[in-house]
Amino acid sequence: MKLYPKIVIFVILTNVILWPNFALGEDTFNANYIISDEEMQNWDSMNRADIQAFLENYNSSLANLRVADKDDTTRLASDIIYRAAKEYTINPKYLLVKLQKEQSLITTTNPTQKQLDGATGYGITDGCGWSCDTYLNNKGFGKQVDSAAGIIRWYYDNVNIQPWIKKPNQTNIIDGQAISAQNYATAFLYTYTPHIEGNKNFWTLWNRWFGQVYPDGTLVKNSSGSEVFLIQNGKKRLITSMSVLASRFDPRLIVKAPMSELNNYQDGVTISFPNYSILKQGTKYYLLDYDTLRPFANYDVVKNIGYNPDEIVEVTASDVSSFNIGSTITAETEALDATGKLLRAKENNKLYYLKDNIFNPITDEKMAHINFPKLSEEKISIAELQKYQVGDLLKFKDGTIVGIVGSNKIYVIEKGKKRHIASEEVFNGFGYSWDNIIWTDELTGTNHPTGQPIYLPSRLAVAISKNENTTEVEEETNQQNNSDSTIEENSLMLTISEDETIYTGKKFNTNLNTYLVADYDTQEILAGKNIDVIRPLASFTKVMTAYRLMSEGLALDRSSTYDPTKHKSVYHIFRISAGEKILNSDLLKAMLVSSLNTPAKILVDSVEKNENTFIARMNQQAKDWGLSKTTFTDVYGYDLGNVSNAREYLTIYTKSEKNKTIREYLGKKSYEYNELLDKDGLPHHYDYHSNELMNKTGLNFNIISSKTGYLDEAGAGLTMLIERKSDHKKFIIITMGNPDYNNRFSEPEKLADWTIVNF
Repeated sequence: MKLYPKIVIFVILTNVILWPNFALGEDTFNANYIISDEEMQNWDSMNRADIQAFLENYNSSLANLRVADKDDTTRLASDIIYRAAKEYTINPKYLLVKLQKEQSLITTTNPTQKQLDGATGYGITDGCGWSCDTYLNNKGFGKQVDSAAGIIRWYYDNVNIQPWIKKPNQTNIIDGQAISAQNYATAFLYTYTPHIEGNKNFWTLWNRWFGQVYPDGTLVKNSSGSEVFLIQNGKKRLITSMSVLASRFDPRLIVKAPMSELNNYQDGVTISFPNYSILKQGTKYYLLDYDTLRPFANYDVVKNIGYNPDEIVEVTASDVSSFNIGSTITAETEALDATGKLLRAKENNKLYYLKDNIFNPITDEKMAHINFPKLSEEKISIAELQKYQVGDLLKFKDGTIVGIVGSNKIYVIEKGKKRHIASEEVFNGFGYSWDNIIWTDELTGTNHPTGQPIYLPSRLAVAISKNENTTEVEEETNQQNNSDSTIEENSLMLTISEDETIYTGKKFNTNLNTYLVADYDTQEILAGKNIDVIRPLASFTKVMTAYRLMSEGLALDRSSTYDPTKHKSVYHIFRISAGEKILNSDLLKAMLVSSLNTPAKILVDSVEKNENTFIARMNQQAKDWGLSKTTFTDVYGYDLGNVSNAREYLTIYTKSEKNKTIREYLGKKSYEYNELLDKDGLPHHYDYHSNELMNKTGLNFNIISSKTGYLDEAGAGLTMLIERKSDHKKFIIITMGNPDYNNRFSEPEKLADWTIVNF
């Protein structure tokens, strides 16, 4: 690594393209905090291919530039940027922004030699400009990139040695304003460029390119509320109801994000009407085709297509003002022509999408189901098809997660391009589900040009971590610590209407979508509601995991070592650092009492290195117990493929908790332990049971054991083995599909009270 002992404070010339449509307004610029140290030093945020794709995405002349590097070896510009980032452990994004900020090299079509020679502005000062020795000694694209990365690393290495390097929490007067940098990265940016406006330009470019991270087509749910938004054209569009969402999107594709991240997006037009609604404004009728309104020639056309007058939505002029107006639907327009047709040719069995007299060939049939889930196929001859104009090969719609068979890369589709999701950490960080990956063929993949890779900014990773780890951080103040998500209102839960509800035995009036009451000793079901409805199991899954662990000889007196590359789960709400050792007995408590996900993966790894093999044994166990409606797809319940119904879960719970250890742990009101090997200086853990009733005084019954569960699609769930105090008769209470998360223990308590009185 180079050292820079003779460096003085540089006043760098700036040459910047401004972005007037940038979503983060100028008033959000904080001169004291520009980017984090984590972002500045995240050297592997982009690999060579990612950098090259970035340059190609902006049609940059640098994409094809081959030039001498610092050692006079000719290399691609992307390779030079990557090598400098790796050598000095500085983020390549920083270098890309510097190249644009100083010489507009990302967007300039035909850069001059002067622009390339002073690519990052290194050594060009107000005092001597382009004639400075510091510039002349570092002239040329390769040396400029190397020096721009090297000087930042040198700042980090020498900040406590060289007094002139600006430091955090040190006030400096810059452009007549007192600036107190809140971290090293910000202080170093002012050391390199001692001007507020220049660093504001840096911040603007950084956030323009790397600040708004969710691709168009992403469905994002506020992790602390019930709102769901569509990210489109860099804005967030509120979706007003579940019915509106379901008419356009697959709810399984929703990811969660803290509202602090969503606030980075301007508000777009609200999505208020189900797709393909008929809207009436005054005397005009329209078919809503996503964001386009197609006028009907007259009301007779509406009637001929077959719409019921009760289905027509009255709207105002302002309601329709934000939509594009499409082509008119006339009496000659067939009903399905308005929404498009999915056609299969009789002769070659190929699929095509026909709309507005243009047909698009479909290279992968999975695309038809993803893009047009509500369209049924029609047969057509090739001769009939040739009456229409041929269009381009169809592409996956925005937000689709795809993999290409034969490749290990995963992409998200945006505006017809495939954006590489840089790593598994990025994939999980965004909240994507592996079950939602659509595996397509090479032809279809090639038809989607490669766009800019998708990254996980440090600020989002931190925000998600804070959101997920709130309970773990509050562990020391006796707050609940569990993996069952916290939201105020659930709009995604599977709900059975009252008309379709089936009751068993005595009826208990409740908003619980499913409940079951059984005699513990005889297993007789005494009362129930929708007990055969199949639901996601959520953290109820952990009970079967515990049963199999104990059946396979889990050694509770031995320890396991945490390896984040193998054990970190989705919703990793567990304060543990790489290399820390914890007794298996304590991990089992964390899994069953706190309902934490990561301990399940650690424990399973201790008895079976292949997690899929362990899951297969969970499924075989269910079959051995005669359970035909139960399936397991992971070991902690996050995946929606973990399903069962109340009737079968009664068997799972009662058979599992008969194990002495499992019953003991499910019945613990609290626990505490110390790590055997501590790495982060925080060895002590303790927590209360995730079922708040376990620690509630004055109950009319005793709770012997209990397990909680929650997913948006499952609703809140609670299973309890309770005992009547007067005669010690035991009952199993199972509740599923509880829509009221904030009061999720209220109805189960009432059901338990009702049970001990009525049976």
